[in-house]
Amino acid sequence: MMVFYIAYKASRECKNRSIISRKLKALGCKRICSSFWEVNEHKIDEVLKAVCENQPILLRRTREIRRPEYDDEGNIVDLGSLIVLTYNAERNESGRIKGLLARTPYIRLCRSVYAFCQNSRQYNKKGEVSDVNQILALLREGEAKIFSRMVVVNNSAETINMLLERVKARIMRRTEKILEGYKILAQTLLNGHADRKRMIEEEKKLYSEFIALRKMAIFYERWLRIDLAGSLMKVYSAMRKFQSLKTSAA
Repeated sequence: MMVFYIAYKASRECKNRSIISRKLKALGCKRICSSFWEVNEHKIDEVLKAVCENQPILLRRTREIRRPEYDDEGNIVDLGSLIVLTYNAERNESGRIKGLLARTPYIRLCRSVYAFCQNSRQYNKKGEVSDVNQILALLREGEAKIFSRMVVVNNSAETINMLLERVKARIMRRTEKILEGYKILAQTLLNGHADRKRMIEEEKKLYSEFIALRKMAIFYERWLRIDLAGSLMKVYSAMRKFQSLKTSAA
């Protein structure tokens, strides 16, 4: 009997979160982490009905490693094999794993559940992003669970687009954070309250965050074939404006 897995993402306003859990337990499903469950092959239809419209992602393990697939226009239609990691970053006291995750490309399936590309070397030939193996090596020492060679079963256009939007939202959040940082630096400089040493440190920090963002965006573009250049250009523009402002103020 084949084992399947389901991840779902109920909204914070959803009133039936506990109802979903009770239904899944009644169907013999086993909770692995948060909204990520192990599902009996013969109960798939009932499980999908129980999860309903809460962004269900159905997965299963395969023996072989699959490459992502793209249509004639270059759009991704199958994510290929994934490494699925269940881990609560909020419990990482040292912050090391959380820091690595922040710089590593992944698709968040639900709370505390992340999916990484199984063929990461294909898109990361120069070591441009954090090595997933570093994270896995650290997590094997803890309470994390790792599932390799996982594929999305309900990989309809709607499901794929939903996952791509999550990636875009992640990049946008990182972009907005960096832009806000440059905005604060510029305002501090204009107000004449700038401490030179502190400003240099803050600028270096923002630049480091941008480099990490750019590396992540490049990986996502190669893997998922999504255009993230717009977000990067916003940061480039903010950096140029700040450099021009510094020159004027000198």
